[in-house]
Amino acid sequence: MNPPVTAAARGSGDLVAPATGSVDSERVGALPNLIVIGAQKCGTSGLHYYLSLHPEVSMSRQKELNFFIAERNWPRGLDWYRRQFDPTARVRGEASPNYTAWPQHDGVPERIAATVPAARLIYLVRDPLERIASHWVHNYAKRREKGSLAETLAHPQTSYLSRSHFDAQLERFRAHFPDRQILVIENDQLRSDRAATLRRIFEFIGVDPDFEHPQFAAVRHATARKRRSTRLGIRVQKLGRSRYGRRIPRRVWLAADLALPLAKPIPKPDVRAALAESAPEALESLAADAARLREATGLDLAHWSL
Repeated sequence: MNPPVTAAARGSGDLVAPATGSVDSERVGALPNLIVIGAQKCGTSGLHYYLSLHPEVSMSRQKELNFFIAERNWPRGLDWYRRQFDPTARVRGEASPNYTAWPQHDGVPERIAATVPAARLIYLVRDPLERIASHWVHNYAKRREKGSLAETLAHPQTSYLSRSHFDAQLERFRAHFPDRQILVIENDQLRSDRAATLRRIFEFIGVDPDFEHPQFAAVRHATARKRRSTRLGIRVQKLGRSRYGRRIPRRVWLAADLALPLAKPIPKPDVRAALAESAPEALESLAADAARLREATGLDLAHWSL
């Protein structure tokens, strides 16, 4: 059995969010009973959207609330958090992939368990190397990364590897929540067998599993060829966001994008080669973690590269 959240834990200053503001928290908003805890680049945005289509489910308007992260929105307090949810909804939820980014963000499972111990948790996973590639391309396109993937993975503070240690992240939640409150979904299940997967999710959170919607057939946030802005492209982007730039018709900016070298395509990186160069021991660690995840969840994951 998982250890209960004790009264002492609930009284800890580190676990109890400050009640900021003067809003009556009993009248405005409500705490969630569903949290999508991650993982990043595993389809959480799509799932957030599909869940929001169900009439018994109300997802937060802002997808990533990051409330249970001490360095993010935890200091805003429970009043702020309650106001993000519709108290009339049967199921109220949010999706914050950073909740499974330990050790970069510590103490998240403890705070969730102390605040909403009965909440249902959904964890999306994906081939670890594919997740790393998608994560790096996303950040490189936004110019958050400057070096190669190998150089990025060699950095001691990087979270690319830890976020792909899915079992290690999951075990931190299993220490505070019973297995019946945690559902692990593989990203490919949501993409290739969406109807059956959504039915399973709806059954898990306790809403009508037979509900269907035309938008369930739509692929949300499909992977596209990412491009990295050139220096000229960055200047054009800044101009487009200016007061003057917003007066220019959109077709002009589209024409400029086609005519000028504003961005360069980003080739998909070879994660295995990058790890062999920068952190050869990481491949073995990721493979061992994936094996533990298979055993813990019963998922096949035969198509994974590890």
